[in-house]
Amino acid sequence: MHEVHLLHMIEGCRQGKSASEEALFRRFAPTVVAIARRYATDEPLALDYVQECFVVVFEKINRFDPQRGAFEPWLHRLCVNVILQILRKNKTAQATVELPPELPDGDPEEADTEVLDAAQILDAIRQLPRGYREVFNLSVFEDWPHRDIAEALGISESSSRSQLARAKQWLKQKLTQTTRHYEQGLV
Repeated sequence: MHEVHLLHMIEGCRQGKSASEEALFRRFAPTVVAIARRYATDEPLALDYVQECFVVVFEKINRFDPQRGAFEPWLHRLCVNVILQILRKNKTAQATVELPPELPDGDPEEADTEVLDAAQILDAIRQLPRGYREVFNLSVFEDWPHRDIAEALGISESSSRSQLARAKQWLKQKLTQTTRHYEQGLV
């Protein structure tokens, strides 16, 4: 998107112009939806996160300073923080969980993830236990260091590292299982 057009759109949003807000929403909704889907357990919840993110974007758009950086990274960070705030507010489970007992044995390195599409991988991420999902998303997709993850989630750095390792193990096992089902024609 042309930078001047984006800045004009942002200025319109600052002035409360609904056409500018709609244009900004249409332009960046796919980005925000992709972020929300990684943290939500299902599509309706992801769409709730998207709605809440844009409410906050429009509330805080005056804080965006184009001299300090590009809009999209600002938007991305803001949306992640909004979703984390929602998760903290609605937290019903502890951040640390144990591996579910139903995971199959076997070498997770045997998984041929090339036969899986993005939707299957996203579905596996959504099935991660909540604490694992939060740490995994912040580490892998947001590239946050464990120090920042620990602070954001109210856990220790060692718990963050441990949950990331367990999340990766859980996903490898889940994707291995999905791949085997795919190869057997069950998926």
